[in-house]
Amino acid sequence: MSQVDQKRAFNKLKHDLEAWRELIVLTNSFLKWEKKFYPGVIFGVVSLVYLILWYLDMSTLTLVSLAAFCGVVFDYGYGILSHFLFHAENWTGSKENQFEEVCNEICATKMKVCSWYTFLFTAKEKKSTMFLIVVSTVLLSLAWIGSIMDNLFLAYITTLFLGMYPGLHRHGFIGTVKNQFGTLISSKINQLKEKTTKSE
Repeated sequence: MSQVDQKRAFNKLKHDLEAWRELIVLTNSFLKWEKKFYPGVIFGVVSLVYLILWYLDMSTLTLVSLAAFCGVVFDYGYGILSHFLFHAENWTGSKENQFEEVCNEICATKMKVCSWYTFLFTAKEKKSTMFLIVVSTVLLSLAWIGSIMDNLFLAYITTLFLGMYPGLHRHGFIGTVKNQFGTLISSKINQLKEKTTKSE
């Protein structure tokens, strides 16, 4: 995607999310742990929601229907309540910068997803056998994990990780884990190479 297309996509996204900007900035501050107690709030809210879901034990159709219903009511209600909760004069330059930063991150994520999508289907065309093996292995692994673990618990862990990820990334925890993992893999590869060299 060219710079012009990226700028156009950014401006369109920013325009589409303009009505939600106050809520987006507030959510962004929570997800990125701008205050020390925010991780506890995220953990508590996610845990409470899943505790309620576990207690109610709803069927999948009921859960999806109620989630869609709550989404529709929230979408409608926010447009009315936002005029009373948020005022245009309280919108500052720092909030505008945060909003633009979030829009940039969403655009970057969207481009990454599109590039992965293109990569997968290019791999399917060029290396169809390898594509089949890798995709089948991943899907069978996920099916196996789903068969040995409770689905609600898996959804809880996934939601909790996604909720915590922006804060973990911002505070450098993700980078530290990646570096340590990369160092560990590199050392193991070097040890295997040394053993192979000695055996020869």
